[in-house]
Amino acid sequence: MYKATKFELRAVEEIKRDIEAVRRIADGIKETSWKVGAGGKITREVASTGIQIFGKTSSLVNVLEWLLSGAKTAFLQDSNTLIMRTPELIEVIRCLKQTFPPIERITSYGRSKTAAKKTSEELKDLRKAGLTRLHIGLESGDDQILKEVDKGVTAEGHITGGRKVIAADIELSEYVMPGLGGQAKWIQHARNTAKVLNEINPHFVRMRPFVPRSGTPLFEDYQQGRFALTSPHQRNGRKSRNYWKIMF
Repeated sequence: MYKATKFELRAVEEIKRDIEAVRRIADGIKETSWKVGAGGKITREVASTGIQIFGKTSSLVNVLEWLLSGAKTAFLQDSNTLIMRTPELIEVIRCLKQTFPPIERITSYGRSKTAAKKTSEELKDLRKAGLTRLHIGLESGDDQILKEVDKGVTAEGHITGGRKVIAADIELSEYVMPGLGGQAKWIQHARNTAKVLNEINPHFVRMRPFVPRSGTPLFEDYQQGRFALTSPHQRNGRKSRNYWKIMF
């Protein structure tokens, strides 16, 4: 999903300005709450009034929804925030915590390869600063499949990165892609993914079934009959019980 986007590291000051912008919007909404007699509480009525006063912008709506949900969590977006220099990422996390003290969980996307390159001390420092959870795309634990989809990491790399995250007391959510091996490799995909997950022992395992996307090599293989998809019944029906029995 980031193939059309040029890689760049955002400046810490730029990110801080974003955080400050959110604070200003949140303060404006809370002032509105007091004016309408809601005592500072964020309700749907307050949200509706805020939209009437400030106008319906995407930024306002996003902050409103966040406040309505309790504003207890924050997600550092983009594909691999963990790639930032550790002191700079710590500065961002601390700014976020200081600006919004009620935040209890800060989550981000990361990559196994990036996590493996961080020192144990760096990851622990990130945890102390407030980074509580990382989402990593495992996809598969099979080296052949990882190479075929150009994942850029091996099964051993996944294990190394995942273990370092957990050792730093950061919650880890690993994403698995059922069906990525197709009909030909579904068994090795399941077995080797299970081995990697057992070696890492993440806090969460999330399933995101493979769907061929136009413009990708696997989609072309699928169209030309070189890649046979696993069926919904194999993933979710009677046959899938054997699949997950192998995995877990």
